[in-house]
Amino acid sequence: MHRSYNKIHVIADSSPNAQAAKRSIIKKYKNYPINDSDVFIVLGGDGFMLASLKKYQKFKIPFYGMNKGNRGFLLNRFDEKDLINKINKANIAELHPLEMYAKNKNGKIKTAIAVKLL
Repeated sequence: MHRSYNKIHVIADSSPNAQAAKRSIIKKYKNYPINDSDVFIVLGGDGFMLASLKKYQKFKIPFYGMNKGNRGFLLNRFDEKDLINKINKANIAELHPLEMYAKNKNGKIKTAIAVKLL
């Protein structure tokens, strides 16, 4: 069964380029609240995409990244035309975050999440 993604929530890097792209997408497509969304649209570079994965993974919805950063080799080319159709036709890559637990010299436990592509 193929899932249909129609309700987007746009997340953009703070760069002027990414913010302009966000405004443009929101003008054409409704920007749903996170809890009502089917998919995150992430606008920025690879680093911003990885930070967004880490920050928003708790919502358990897919991410669709578009390059509005410097390199963006992990991301799709930015093209807002027929965006919902592109998202629904995209190949899905499942990510499995690794979580680290470490105890500091005072006995306090620290956690950190890494993202690994399988």
